[in-house]
Amino acid sequence: MGASKISISKNILQKLYIQKNLTPLKIGDKLGCSFKTIRNRLKEYGIPFKDPAYARMKYDKKDFDGSLVEKSYMIGFRVGDLNVYKKSLKSCTIVVRCHTTQKQQVIVMESLFGNYGRVTASLNNGHFHVNCFLNDSFSFLLKKDLSAWNWIKKMNENVVFAFIAGYTDAEGNFIINQGRARFKIDSYDVDILSWMSNWLESKGIHNKFRIIYKKGEKVPNQSPYPYDLWRLNVNEMNALDIFITNMIPYLRHENRIKQAKESLSNINKRKNK
Repeated sequence: MGASKISISKNILQKLYIQKNLTPLKIGDKLGCSFKTIRNRLKEYGIPFKDPAYARMKYDKKDFDGSLVEKSYMIGFRVGDLNVYKKSLKSCTIVVRCHTTQKQQVIVMESLFGNYGRVTASLNNGHFHVNCFLNDSFSFLLKKDLSAWNWIKKMNENVVFAFIAGYTDAEGNFIINQGRARFKIDSYDVDILSWMSNWLESKGIHNKFRIIYKKGEKVPNQSPYPYDLWRLNVNEMNALDIFITNMIPYLRHENRIKQAKESLSNINKRKNK
């Protein structure tokens, strides 16, 4: 008479193999059986074997399941300030990283990606080094060129303003200058700023878009500009009011939100005079 079949529930096997990412060998040691038994049960239960890259993952990663608005914001923030890459072509991990002196930027990274994967932040000489470890469902962040955000042009206003908010959190500023609220973004991304300028004009939000430094120009205590530097301004009171009112629900950066609210307060005071 043959040995009785070792009983292992599917739920326990899924928890150890998928959630805790243990190997069949370690699961066998834990349950008092051979790794061959574990592999046989995996096959019987229809639990797919993990490829080597997936098996090397040390931490749980969840698929992106957010809205188009959240996705659009992430892309705007990415093209503005983030470095995104895979360690190798076969890797199942996407690394999103940034270096910043602002704690608020770290908080934005944690709020964006903390529910989907591990986020680490270290402080060295006044600079935060932030790394987020995500799965392949975030492959939409790998590219930074037109192909990454071109689809947003065809979306509704909420999705577009979310993209602009993400880019603003990375690159933009609201300021009070000579008693008047103003908005500006200085960037080398001429394609993005040019499209933003045209789109805002189409919505009745007047703005200025121009080159402020040409490639190779030098200012005191700085290296020559490696590319043409462009500026997008929204200065006119009513246009800025519409712009901020539509974008502020999507901003995440604490400083940017504070600046936007101060600008709205400035606009309201001027309107009431």
